[in-house]
Amino acid sequence: MSRNQHQGLAIVTGGSRGIGAEYAQRLADRGYPLLLVGRDKDQLHQVRERLIRDYHVEVIAECLDLSVAGASHQLFALAQQHKTHIDMLVNNAGFGMYGAFTDMPMSRIREMLQLHINTVVESTRLFLPAMIERRSGAIINVASVAGFLPIPFMAEYAATKAFLISFSEALAEEVREAGITIQTCCPGSTDTNFHNTAGHRPANPLGSQTVQDVVQASLTGLDKHHSRITVGWQGWLSDRFSRFLPRTMMIRMAGNQVKPRTRD
Repeated sequence: MSRNQHQGLAIVTGGSRGIGAEYAQRLADRGYPLLLVGRDKDQLHQVRERLIRDYHVEVIAECLDLSVAGASHQLFALAQQHKTHIDMLVNNAGFGMYGAFTDMPMSRIREMLQLHINTVVESTRLFLPAMIERRSGAIINVASVAGFLPIPFMAEYAATKAFLISFSEALAEEVREAGITIQTCCPGSTDTNFHNTAGHRPANPLGSQTVQDVVQASLTGLDKHHSRITVGWQGWLSDRFSRFLPRTMMIRMAGNQVKPRTRD
């Protein structure tokens, strides 16, 4: 398969597994040199070796905890060491938490806010000016259909994703005339280890998507400069429900789906 060769770097955070690893594979297939960032050093290097072998592109793997204050500046410095300019930034790193808000450890809440909000905003602020100056580039912020409305027992997670959606859509309009595409990708339930990491798997009447479904929809939309992507009929239905059904009804329904079940 012939591929376009790109001189600028594509950065994928959370690139060691799941949606992030799939973004890395699809972008490698498009000929992008890659900077993959994550916390699992061994898994990152496995992904790196596979991509180099299969796609013959430059792949840099860096172990970096983006839930720590100041990590966005470390990411920016790493990118500057390896390439003169950045073509794409995929802010994918994230994690979930399930349970009553008052049961959540304060340290874990801080990490989520830092990773989902502060690091994304700071990274965007650091990488975007050069893209505007060149009048080319793209940023993908991976949010979730959970950001469409408040979700009890996922209050922190849903709120951070709502912020990402609002921030990204507003910024997309700001930079549209500069030739920059900023996309919010909003997957529904996806077949990854997300729920296992969060410690709970809620009932999901709409079914799940694959990481291939998510990334294919995202990159196809990016080619068309779409600023917001929902994935498949599950995403479309979740979006419509959140817009047209009574909000209190939707919040109660969501809470009933997510609420941890007690064992008899």
